[in-house]
Amino acid sequence: MHTKNFISPADVAEELDVSSATVLRLIHAGALPAIRVSERIYRIPIASFEMYKAGTLRGQPAIRLRRVAAQPRLGEGEDLPEPTRVAASTSR
Repeated sequence: MHTKNFISPADVAEELDVSSATVLRLIHAGALPAIRVSERIYRIPIASFEMYKAGTLRGQPAIRLRRVAAQPRLGEGEDLPEPTRVAASTSR
């Protein structure tokens, strides 16, 4: 059986019966270690979450958060094709 190593903030929020925004505040405050996967996606190591729930999480997390470089949006700056018009059918 495959077990997950990381969970999402939504999963943590459901487990703790709080909002996802509260979980994100815990992450940003450094109270709950997390990995920033992309600009808006975080994942929490299961082991850290279990220690947080048990009250045994101490000190700075081993994983340090760092700023993710901004990435261009898909298709940004590309020229869009002109829409084609369909000729009206004259046959009846």
